Amino acid sequence: MAYSSGRVTIQLVDEDAGTEACDPQPFRGQSYEAIRAACLDSGILFRDPYFPPGPDALGYDRLGPNSEKAKGVEWKRPREFCAEPQFICKDMSRTDVCQGRLGNCWFLAAAASLTLYPRLLYRVVPPGQSFQDGYAGVFHFQLWQFGRWVDVVVDDRLPVCDGKLMFVRSEQREEFWAPLLEKAYAKLHGSYEIMQGGHMNEAFVDFTGGVGEVLYLRGHTPGLFFALRNALAKESLVGATALSDRGEYRTEEGLVKGHAYSVTGTHKVSLGFTKVRLLRLRNPWGRIEWNGAWSDSCPRWDALPPEWRDALLVRKEDGEFWMELQDFLQHFNTVQICSLSPEVLGPSPAGGSWHIHTFQGRWVRGFNSGGCQPSAETFWTNPQFRLTLLEPDEEKEDDDDEGGPWGGWGAAGARGPARGGRTPKCTVLLSLIQRNQRCLRAKGLTYLTVGFHVFQIPEERTNTRNPGEIGLRTCEQLLHCFGHGQSLTLHHFQQLWGHLLMWQATFDKFDEDTSGTMNSYELRLALNAAGFHLNNQLTQALTSRYRDSRLRVDFDHFVSCAAQLTCIFCHCSQHLHGGAGVVCLTHRQWTEVATFS
Repeated sequence: MAYSSGRVTIQLVDEDAGTEACDPQPFRGQSYEAIRAACLDSGILFRDPYFPPGPDALGYDRLGPNSEKAKGVEWKRPREFCAEPQFICKDMSRTDVCQGRLGNCWFLAAAASLTLYPRLLYRVVPPGQSFQDGYAGVFHFQLWQFGRWVDVVVDDRLPVCDGKLMFVRSEQREEFWAPLLEKAYAKLHGSYEIMQGGHMNEAFVDFTGGVGEVLYLRGHTPGLFFALRNALAKESLVGATALSDRGEYRTEEGLVKGHAYSVTGTHKVSLGFTKVRLLRLRNPWGRIEWNGAWSDSCPRWDALPPEWRDALLVRKEDGEFWMELQDFLQHFNTVQICSLSPEVLGPSPAGGSWHIHTFQGRWVRGFNSGGCQPSAETFWTNPQFRLTLLEPDEEKEDDDDEGGPWGGWGAAGARGPARGGRTPKCTVLLSLIQRNQRCLRAKGLTYLTVGFHVFQIPEERTNTRNPGEIGLRTCEQLLHCFGHGQSLTLHHFQQLWGHLLMWQATFDKFDEDTSGTMNSYELRLALNAAGFHLNNQLTQALTSRYRDSRLRVDFDHFVSCAAQLTCIFCHCSQHLHGGAGVVCLTHRQWTEVATFS
C-alpha cells in the first residue's frame, strides 16, 4: 500500500466555493432559465420531453393506459380553460389547496401547512413566475431529495376531465401554483398515481429538508399541547392522521378516518375557571368538517369575548375547524412533525439552533447486513455510527403544567445543569431515509422494512479505557484501511504496525499533560506532525466528530481519525497528477468520502 500523506493537502471549503448546497441541481439537467429564454426567443410554448402528457404520466395501474379513470382525459394549459389564470393570487391562504380525484391527501395536507409560512412556500415555489409577464409555458419548483435541493421543470399542460382539473385545484379557480406543484412532484417520482397513498412526513421532508417524526397518541398524552404549540412557533410543519383499518370513511362527527389533516394552529381560552386547549385542523378536501364541540356552529363560541370569537372563528365550509384537545386525542392516532434545519430557518430561528449531521451508507448482503435482532451473532456487523450529545436543551417552563414526554421541548444551545438539579436533556432527532423507493412502485416494489437501534454507551465504557488501548470499531477501520477490506498480508501488517507506532509516539508527544487525551489545539499539532495537512474548517469538523463529552480526544479516537484520513489521502492522491497537490472538498463531498473510507 503506497502511502504518502505529506504530499496531499485536503481542504474543507464552504459550499459556495463550488456548488452551493442550497443551490438546487437541475432535475434531468433541465435549466428553467435556459428553457424559458429559448422559448421566448422562438415564440413557442414549452413542451416537456421528459414528462409528456398521456397515459404514462397519469399512472400504471388504476390510472394506467387501459383504466377507466384514464379515459376522456385531456391535457390543457390553464389559458385554454381559464380566462385570467394566476400563478399565485395575492390573497392566497391555507384554505386554497383542495384535493382532486387522487388519493394524495398526505401531499395536500403538507402543502396546506406550507402556506402558513411564506418563507417556506417560496423556497419550494420560487416567486417571479407568471402567466402574464414572460410567460413561456414553463414553471419550476424546488424539492429536497436525499441531502440536496433539486429544481424540477414542468410545462403547464394539466390533466382535465369534463372541463375541470382532474387532480388538485385551488379554491380560487384562477390560481394554479398547487396543481403545477403536484405535477412537478409527479414528474420527480414518475407519475401521478405514484402519489396515491403516503405519509405527510414524506412531503414535509421533501418541502423543507427537515427531519420528520411521528408521535403515537394515547387516550391521555401529557405535554402534547405544549409540544404542538412550540412546534408551530418554531415553524415546524405539523399534521395528524385518523388511522383506519378499512380505508377512508366519514364518521358521524364529520371526521374522515384513514385521512390526513394539517394542524394549522393552537389556542388556549378561559371559560370561567376552566382552561380549554384548542387545536385548529384542516381537511385538505376543502370541505367536510368536525361538527362536535367548538365546531363552526357550536354555541360555545358565544361564551367568548367578541374580539376572541372574531379572531378565531370562521363560519365557512372550507375544511378548517377547531376542536378541543381531548376530542382530538379520542379521534386521532398520530401526529407528524417536521422540524426544520438551520438552512431553511436561517441563522437565528425563534426556538434556537439545530446541528445537522448526515451519514450515508447501505446494507450489503453477506458483508454488513447483520439482521435486526441484537442477540444475533452477526448483529454487530451492521453499519454503526457513534453520536456524542454535548449541549443540553434550554429548559422552558410549561405553564400548562403538563409535563410528560414532550413537555421539555427546547432548542439546543445552553450548557450546564438544568434547573432544580434535574439531569440535563439534549433533544436529538434521528431519521432513516430510503432512496427512490416511491419511484419503484410502478415495478411492484414497495418500501423495504428497515430500522435502527439506539444504544446508550455506559459512562464507565467511555471514560475508563486504557490510554494505549483501541476499540473494536477502530480495529475494523485499520483492517479496512490497510487490508483493503480483506485479511492482512504480512506486508500490510508491517505497514499497519509501523503506523500504529508512529501514531502512538505522536500522540504521546502532543499529550503534554499526560492525561491520555488531547484538546483541539493539541490534536491540530499532532495531525500535522503525522503528515495530515488540513485547513481550519476540516480540523474543526474532525474535532467535533471525534471529541468526547469533555471536548477531549483520546488515543482510540486519534487512531480512528488518523486511519480514516490515511484512506482518504490515499484515495485523493490517486486522482492527482504526480500524486501531489491540494484537494478541496465541500462539506457534502467530505461527508460522502468519509462515510465510505
